[in-house]
Amino acid sequence: MPFDGSRLRKRGRSLVSVVSPWLVGRRPAASLAVGVLAAVLALAVAAGVGTTIGSDHVADLVVETWTGAELHVEVVAATCLVVAIGAVSAAVTRGLVPTFALVASVPFGVGLARYGIEYTVGHMTVVVSLSEAFADGAGAAIVIGLPLAVVSYLVGVSVRRAADSDGGSSGPGLHTLRT
Repeated sequence: MPFDGSRLRKRGRSLVSVVSPWLVGRRPAASLAVGVLAAVLALAVAAGVGTTIGSDHVADLVVETWTGAELHVEVVAATCLVVAIGAVSAAVTRGLVPTFALVASVPFGVGLARYGIEYTVGHMTVVVSLSEAFADGAGAAIVIGLPLAVVSYLVGVSVRRAADSDGGSSGPGLHTLRT
């Protein structure tokens, strides 16, 4: 049976309200804006990495930091910045999907920056196609972006709940007062 949105409208509900609010967020307009920002950020990262240091160098820095071969402060700082941006997104939208889109856009952009790179396999020269670069970006987004997005989401929602509960502080919470 095909989906019929008119049944939801008759009941005063939308398709977004049927999906769990923690998944897409409680503010669909903010979640959509974060999704658009994520796409722009992914393209900006791809352009920036592709024209400066290259995705292979970024991958080397990340692997060296991850394995403990050499600590690269810029990798740690960038990771903390991405988690902080994702936490702000989670606090505002309260949605895991928009937070994932924003956080995963950075590793996706690094993978996408491989487009057009020539490398040698044996005696052949191969150029990375758009589909290969897209697959590399998607893999990086899932492997690197998903764990960072979950951490960002948990931090952001926890901060939001602490601010909303007004845990003994006299300052205002993150929400506006409605009259």
